[in-house]
Amino acid sequence: MTELKKFAVIGSPIDHSLSPKIHSIFAKELGIEITYEAINVEPQHFDSSVTRLFEEGYAGLNVTLPLKELAFKLADELSDDSNLSGSVNTLWKEEGIIYGDSTDGKGLIRDLQEKKINLKNKEIVILGAGGSAKAIIPSLLKEDPQRISIGNRTISKAEELLESFSSFRDRMNLFQMTDNLNFKPEILINSTSAGIKNQSLELPEDILTKDMCIYDLSYSFEDTPFLKLAKSKGIENYHDGIGMLIHQAALSFKIWTGQVPNSSISKDELL
Repeated sequence: MTELKKFAVIGSPIDHSLSPKIHSIFAKELGIEITYEAINVEPQHFDSSVTRLFEEGYAGLNVTLPLKELAFKLADELSDDSNLSGSVNTLWKEEGIIYGDSTDGKGLIRDLQEKKINLKNKEIVILGAGGSAKAIIPSLLKEDPQRISIGNRTISKAEELLESFSSFRDRMNLFQMTDNLNFKPEILINSTSAGIKNQSLELPEDILTKDMCIYDLSYSFEDTPFLKLAKSKGIENYHDGIGMLIHQAALSFKIWTGQVPNSSISKDELL
């Protein structure tokens, strides 16, 4: 009889997580018996909670906000993407060694490819300079864009982010949200959570143009506030982050089980 594999996603807050539903769909489709829970873990209890969960027989853990940098520090062995981003969203343990990987960036790229959005030689803007931006930049750079520009309200935070990618400095740029741009972005990725938190997001007046592509890392059943703003400017090529969420989950599932799930889950199945 095959042993039941236990998985979980940890974070705080965690009640809203769609990961249990996504992984259950993957397991059912592949005929694998698993359990997958959402477990609230506060940052101050992170190390002890991960140790306990592995001792209790969990085969893999997804890590979400605000714990991804703590997972990076805890892991004994890190993937290249994790090393570059300073972030881990997937943990597993083999022969006493805790491994960490970041599937966020690769999940985003897979979703963009599925949507026929080509990044090569494109002028890309990322709004926000937090952990979400840092996690996707290594994967974006591998797609050979013309340049990646970081826009942030606090310029020192954007400078700090750029410093993390100093070897790619010639392909990166930063701007303050109050400035007007002196270039035309072709792809704009919103990594801020301003809209979801009902906070206003100050933007350069000339940043949104009709023929650009908008990708919001946030998602909701209705259009996110940022996508509503894009639509109001006549932009038609816009997407939320549900596809990225599904693809990053599929990559984690493959790491843990060795099996590749079908990523074509519709938003209606989840929300």
